Amino acid sequence: MRRCLTLLVVPLALTACGSTDSPADAVTATRAEQQPEAEDSAEDSAETLDSETAADNDEATPADTAEAPTEAEEPASAEPEPTETQPDDPVPLIVTHPIAELDAMWASQPFATHDNGIGIQFHNGVDYFVTEPQVTVLSAISGTFQDAKVMERQPDGAFQVNLMIIADSGQVVSYSLEPSAGPADEAKIAEQAILSQQMLDAMTVERGERVEMGQPIGILLGQDEWAHVHMTVKQSNSQPEIWLCPMEYMSPDELNDLAEPTQVWADRLYQGAKTPEFCNT
Repeated sequence: MRRCLTLLVVPLALTACGSTDSPADAVTATRAEQQPEAEDSAEDSAETLDSETAADNDEATPADTAEAPTEAEEPASAEPEPTETQPDDPVPLIVTHPIAELDAMWASQPFATHDNGIGIQFHNGVDYFVTEPQVTVLSAISGTFQDAKVMERQPDGAFQVNLMIIADSGQVVSYSLEPSAGPADEAKIAEQAILSQQMLDAMTVERGERVEMGQPIGILLGQDEWAHVHMTVKQSNSQPEIWLCPMEYMSPDELNDLAEPTQVWADRLYQGAKTPEFCNT
């Protein structure tokens, strides 16, 4: 009579009926038979994960993808603190001559404060006196053209054209286009009114337009040798008015252009008794 010994192996139940194989061999064989299925399942799972990851990467955008902070990095706060943006380098003020025909200039009145050291008359800008009946007016700076209009000068009633340009650096440069200087009779004043309107009509730029340094913007029409462009520079367009010396913002070559005409003006007015500088304080 043969006896059958039943062995219960979890998770497999093996029945040994006089077999020559040992239970351990049977378990080993069974595991070997099942191993390919386990490897196939692992490979299938890996392929699925790769495909899902690839799909996620295809759909992700730079805005959706965030890098985890390293230990050395501080976590970003929910609301960043506001910071003030300052310009790296403020735009410097650069000034050039306001007329094109420098050979027509015979004299130049320099800048002078009220209490200047050599006792010359106060002057809040620089004058370019010309002998030609017409010269080309240039923009002395780069900036924005603001306005131009005919003005009746008080108290003598003479007429002129006033214009203003805002520099990129924020200062205000103004011109007076004056057909003559000083007192004038009624006939001369009447002619100035006509010349001033002609100068206004000849302006080639309008309010709000961009102008570049050296760009022609109009003309000066003169009655005599005292016809001139009077140019001033203010720190800003607010009050109180702070006048700046235009020659402080010119190149050495441009200052050299003004050296002789400045002394000619002083000799004409003070008979050689004064030797002014470009900026008299």
